Amino acid sequence: MTLPLLPWAAALAGGALMASDIEPVLRVAGFLAAAAGGVSLALAMRRHRESMARLLAVLPVPEKGDEVYRALPRAWAALEAENHRLATEVEAEDQVRRQILANLRTGIVLLGLDRQIRLFNPKARTILGASSHLGEGESLVSAFREPESLRNLQDAYGGAFREWTLKRNPRTIRLRAVPFPAPGEEGTWVLVTLDDITHFEALETTRQKFISNASHELKTPVTGIRVAVENLQDGGLVLAEGETSLKIILRSLDRMVMLLDDISELSRIETGALRLDPRPLTAGPFMAEFMESVEPLGRARNVRIRAEVDPAVRDHAFRADPMRLGQLLENLVSNAVKFGPPDSEVRVEARLEGEVLAFAVADQGPGIGGQDLPRVFERFFRAPATRAVPGTGLGLSIVKHLAVLMGGEVDVASELGHGATFTFRLPPSDTKA
Repeated sequence: MTLPLLPWAAALAGGALMASDIEPVLRVAGFLAAAAGGVSLALAMRRHRESMARLLAVLPVPEKGDEVYRALPRAWAALEAENHRLATEVEAEDQVRRQILANLRTGIVLLGLDRQIRLFNPKARTILGASSHLGEGESLVSAFREPESLRNLQDAYGGAFREWTLKRNPRTIRLRAVPFPAPGEEGTWVLVTLDDITHFEALETTRQKFISNASHELKTPVTGIRVAVENLQDGGLVLAEGETSLKIILRSLDRMVMLLDDISELSRIETGALRLDPRPLTAGPFMAEFMESVEPLGRARNVRIRAEVDPAVRDHAFRADPMRLGQLLENLVSNAVKFGPPDSEVRVEARLEGEVLAFAVADQGPGIGGQDLPRVFERFFRAPATRAVPGTGLGLSIVKHLAVLMGGEVDVASELGHGATFTFRLPPSDTKA
């Protein structure tokens, strides 16, 4: 319990005057001061006791005797000390969080339930540029004014994760919108992260140009080598023992030509040089024509290629580039035939998944291990079980890039020893003629 300092001082000073050998008038003044100080202290103690009594009246304490009255001030002081300690910790943690945000190389913008900016870091202001008015309490439109950004943020408020690329000269920005439950209330907040990928995009452009130019330039010497080898064969200028070597050279040239063609095709897709020509199609006739074109692939390896077209899909109209859709599916069928054992079967299925038109290619090959599934669409990746079969390792990468170019998606399901099923899905917006 803390009592006022002035009454204590008055009582002590008055007691000192009374005890001193001084004039009676001063001793009387000392007595009055001591009495006033004592009365003030008594009143203060009474008020304090009344406050403690009111506090005890609302506390769920069964015994409220003198022991509680004496212990309560100490408990109150300890509570105040604990509150001070917690406030200090909260302030320190807040400073740490602000330092982390200030030193992140990724921009952070936090949007509240009311579509207003609740938090951002300096890197976000740098990445978005001076044209974006970032400030706590500002509307999200002040920072993200592009229609694509507004659509994606609206989807994020609906609970969907979104990622997109935004160009603001001279920067190229990759944005991710991550929804999460609003703290303490119903609804959704959205965390937007921003990365400046201008440098990486420039490197990727340089890489793509190099691959495109290299694959183009390499075709000339490869053609020259093939012509020279064929002339040697036709002219009878090589001994019989050398014929085997010439055949090996020709087989190697065939693999190199196939590799260069795949690299060139992949480069055209990545650089945007390849343009789609979407047309109205009907699933049944498209599948019939496609199966006719891939039948020789199976016949060469004694593999049966069988079509399964859902009756509900036969007359289903959709829009797609028939050449590129056929190329995508042919790559999948070619892989299935290549890795399937002789006398096996490859199944090509067309079906509807809700409003989505899906094409699936299933084989009876060695399958793909779970650790390799995430990598099957990478350039040049080949699972251990398939490395004995000739190939460039680019076919599935081309499939993935074509799928993205057509606005769809491709995935794979497989287990070792149980074959693999690749499924390509066209988006609903592109499945109507």
